[in-house]
Amino acid sequence: MLRRVLPSQAQTKFKAVKPKQLKGLPDFLVFHKEEVRTFHQALENPELFRHILITGPEIESNLLQFAQYLTEQVKNRPVIAEPTPTLLSLAGFPNSEKYRPGRIAEAEDGLLLLPLRPLVEDPDLYYFLKGVLLTGKIDFLALPEGPDSRHINRFYPSIESRFRLILIGEETEVDSISQLDPDFYGGFDFKIHMPYEVNLTSAWLPVFSGLVKSWEKPGYPSLDQSALDALLELALRWNDSQTKLSLHLSELRSFVTEVLALSKKSKKTLGRIQIEAAPEEIQKRTAIHKRKYRENIKEGLISVPLKGKKTGRINGLSVILLQSSLLDFGQVNQVSARVSLGSGNLINIEREVNLSGDLHDKGVFILQSYIKGMFSHIQSFGLDASILFEQNNSPIDGDSASCAELLALLSALSDLEIPCNIAVTGALSQYGDILPVGSVNTKIQAWYDVTKLAGSPGETYTLYLPKDNVRDLNLPREILNSMKTGRFQIVSCSHVEDLIPEVFGAPAGRMSKSGSYPPGSLFRSIEERIDKKRDLEESS
Repeated sequence: MLRRVLPSQAQTKFKAVKPKQLKGLPDFLVFHKEEVRTFHQALENPELFRHILITGPEIESNLLQFAQYLTEQVKNRPVIAEPTPTLLSLAGFPNSEKYRPGRIAEAEDGLLLLPLRPLVEDPDLYYFLKGVLLTGKIDFLALPEGPDSRHINRFYPSIESRFRLILIGEETEVDSISQLDPDFYGGFDFKIHMPYEVNLTSAWLPVFSGLVKSWEKPGYPSLDQSALDALLELALRWNDSQTKLSLHLSELRSFVTEVLALSKKSKKTLGRIQIEAAPEEIQKRTAIHKRKYRENIKEGLISVPLKGKKTGRINGLSVILLQSSLLDFGQVNQVSARVSLGSGNLINIEREVNLSGDLHDKGVFILQSYIKGMFSHIQSFGLDASILFEQNNSPIDGDSASCAELLALLSALSDLEIPCNIAVTGALSQYGDILPVGSVNTKIQAWYDVTKLAGSPGETYTLYLPKDNVRDLNLPREILNSMKTGRFQIVSCSHVEDLIPEVFGAPAGRMSKSGSYPPGSLFRSIEERIDKKRDLEESS
């Protein structure tokens, strides 16, 4: 079923509220109240919970700040953090006369905080640390050979070691180190897995406002209520959601800092206008890839046909992921398909030239499975087909273009044209269900930008997206206003056979009891082309 998306469905309903005091919690912990509470319980019970594993967003990159916070919470015990551990920085340096303590010795009867990433990258470092935990001592004879350990006294007496280890990292790093040592996960008495996003509720809104207000700086403009509202909308949009806030907060903090700097001389307070204008200002010096793409569209170096109809070609959407959400941008790609007489092979040209990732390959195989399923009653399919992202020189991954690829292929197989004023995004199941995709707001922005750059003011441009992505829509006001005027449309769909009449002006067709599709249907057009090919083969 197709449904036109209303502007009211494509924006967040949340408003920022009066800020709440954060009570000394670091930025990266303010949305982790329950996890912080249980962590303190573990700290207070060293007899039960000796070593602790914490995974979550941005804690590893804020290791020193986390150690400072723990120092304020833990009294009369050392809290030692080492963001870049090495064998000697942990073990210390024994020479012939004395021992220069390392981080492990400094943490005696206290806490030692280490990041997971260096242990993943250096197995020798990991196994040395594991040996210290198992034996309770630093054994210099056990140190691996290496340039750093060449000049140490390996016969220096072992040093007793009693400390509590807190390892901090990402979930992916736990997976990597567990492959290195299957016993790793079980070596920790207490584990905390912090979420990477939070569902915004009325209880969290004051926390968000308090967090943003804490980023204000003396001598710089303050943020008024409308600015807080705009920042909340932006944070949700970057997370592709109307309700879920990403807890990778450093990106938003950097943005606020830059907005304050840009506006230092102009205003005593900042409002919505300044927040909404800031991304474009910042991108003037940072978004070189996005600027170059837009220039190529304007100059016609990248061809995106927006007028008339074409056979075997459709506008698909992709996203270029860079260093931050502010720099990520979407692209409109011409997805094309061609068919010829053959034995029924489907060629993914991107894969043939090693530009296709595993997920994109999977999407192509799925649409191949769908095509074969719809025409399994024909003994010999008889047509070869190829699929291509036109003018693409970069690796492609993800299956979000598989719906567009299928429509291009159906157009080439049937010889029916596709309007150029539409774009499609959506993954595909083997049975034709249109499945949700990621970065949907960025893709919508890309289609809107291209129609604005190269389109006609009097034309209506439509984007088809999966029904389950409607809940993720969070669009800027410019697009919402264009939706209200009718120039820009978003239509949701749940199955490709609902989309086919809209795109081709002909129904997909349902197979009759006699084993053929009805006249005038898209699938019947394809049957007829296959029949002609078979007749040619039999007569030759």
